[in-house]
Amino acid sequence: MGKRIVTTDKAPAPGGAYSQAVIHGNTVYVAGTCPFELGTGKVLYPDDVVEQTRLVLHYMGEILRAAGSSIEHVVKVTSFLRNLDDFKAYDRVYAETFAHEPPARSTVEIGKFPPGMTVEIECVALIP
Repeated sequence: MGKRIVTTDKAPAPGGAYSQAVIHGNTVYVAGTCPFELGTGKVLYPDDVVEQTRLVLHYMGEILRAAGSSIEHVVKVTSFLRNLDDFKAYDRVYAETFAHEPPARSTVEIGKFPPGMTVEIECVALIP
């Protein structure tokens, strides 16, 4: 059983030597997704954790759709926040997306992001 690379132009292109997502078996592994403008890589909604979280979760959903999955099938999320003081605002937006049977999650504070960036999210999901 091999792996399959997932690519969509509806989410930011990788900024290095990695794939947006990889499928192995019935599992899709989505790389860290950032609040970048499509095509330019510019950070959108600088310093706004609420809007950046909404955007990142939207992009993550697009990557999952390209993989044949969806937000509803996410089983594990790892979130990286610039500052854990933003957790409550981030969590309110996150809870809108994962209102029913939320996945397991880890949240980590990151010491350095590109200027204006507040959040990056990666996930593991099943393909039904």
